[in-house]
Amino acid sequence: MEVTVEMSKPCRGVSWVASCAVLTACLVSCGGCGSPQSLQERRYLAAPTVLPHVTAEMNTPGFWIGRLAEPDKVILSEDEIREFNRDIQTRLRLTKDIGGFPAEFGGPELRTILQRELDGFRHMILYGADGRQVDTSLYASIEDNMRLESIGSGVEVRFGFAVCNADQRLLPTADGLYAEAGDIDFDQVQNNALDIGTPVAILHTSADQRWYYVMGPSSDGWIETEKLALCSQERLQDIMDRPFVTVVRAKGNVYLDERLTQYYGFVRMGSKLFLLDDSPRDVVSVILPTRADDGVLEVRMGYLKRREVVVGNLSYTPRHIVEQAFEMLNTPYGWGGANGQQDCSQFVQEVFATVGIHLPRNSSDQAQVGRMTGHFKPEDPDDKKLEAVVTQALPGVSLLHTKGHVMLYIGQVAGRPYAIHDVWAYREPGGDADTIRVINRIAVTDLHLGEGSRIGSLLHRLESIRAIASTLQN
Repeated sequence: MEVTVEMSKPCRGVSWVASCAVLTACLVSCGGCGSPQSLQERRYLAAPTVLPHVTAEMNTPGFWIGRLAEPDKVILSEDEIREFNRDIQTRLRLTKDIGGFPAEFGGPELRTILQRELDGFRHMILYGADGRQVDTSLYASIEDNMRLESIGSGVEVRFGFAVCNADQRLLPTADGLYAEAGDIDFDQVQNNALDIGTPVAILHTSADQRWYYVMGPSSDGWIETEKLALCSQERLQDIMDRPFVTVVRAKGNVYLDERLTQYYGFVRMGSKLFLLDDSPRDVVSVILPTRADDGVLEVRMGYLKRREVVVGNLSYTPRHIVEQAFEMLNTPYGWGGANGQQDCSQFVQEVFATVGIHLPRNSSDQAQVGRMTGHFKPEDPDDKKLEAVVTQALPGVSLLHTKGHVMLYIGQVAGRPYAIHDVWAYREPGGDADTIRVINRIAVTDLHLGEGSRIGSLLHRLESIRAIASTLQN
């Protein structure tokens, strides 16, 4: 998640504390805790509605689809997608199969994971919502709540589903910690957000009983107990083996009645909900996991508009990827999935989930999947990177990676490459210090954005090009 300068803060994913170094570099690229200017010294201005070198037509999927030679060519078949996902899960070990999760987890390993995360925060200078620097004594009470000493040699794993949009935290606290005083949109404790129906493995409970430590399909962290419903692993797998629908709008609205008047909640693009009835009508009925008073799973019937979902997945074609990406155009940026939104890596994850591809959660892990078609050193000239993007990147297939940020390549116009991505801000040169132009949404930009600023353009900071495909298909 970053962009030219302030384009987005580094993408959330695995250990956030561990990535403060990325944050610093990224910030310069995106705009957060490590940028050369303090929050008070930076000049923040709104970005223009239509960004530099972007026309109104470029903000439509048809413009880019019309420039593709074979927009409906299948990049990976269903069988190839299954193999692609299996490779991410078993060889790269970047995602997890919750249905096949082991019944017992190593206690020493869990303690190490939790202690490392906590210690990482202890070594950071952070601020509370009141703008005051956090006293390190805070972490003693958090550590007490984590009950690390109670973790034995082996942990019996429990299972369940998220019953609402559930923030996943790196520490068992709802209080935010911020890299800069007043920078409250970027809570360093926020790791991810899980949608309704996300399966999880539950490994630990806080002393106050308010938090579970869970491992999900693509991220781990603490979730409030009231946002999860417990069930056996067999029950979880039984539900997950059912036919499903995939959300193909920016958000799918879930109701409790067929007339769609009793609103329950929302699920984001790419979310899977399991079918109860697929009769031909304007709504579909799905399994809706809810939490009974005793915390156990209680299945209810939920309803969504048919036009918000597809049965199964979309086929993996450049057309579908571009169309799905543009469904999200102009939706707000959300660090770590905060406020029901998404950051750069989650945007990419959601888009590819609509075709059944399960990408890892954070941008650095996403930079390990698929086929490398371009890799650059910091000293490589921009001309070399430009030629590689224009000749090697595949619109609707290739991801472009800078430090802490990821973008979906959509094509080039007159040799100028473009991407759609979730970006917080960019820099433009201006006298003694760069001006930060806040975008704060998913947008189409060219890769020259930020050119002339102190950290350079997106193109200048490009590190790699990855095709989400097992082989290049021209």
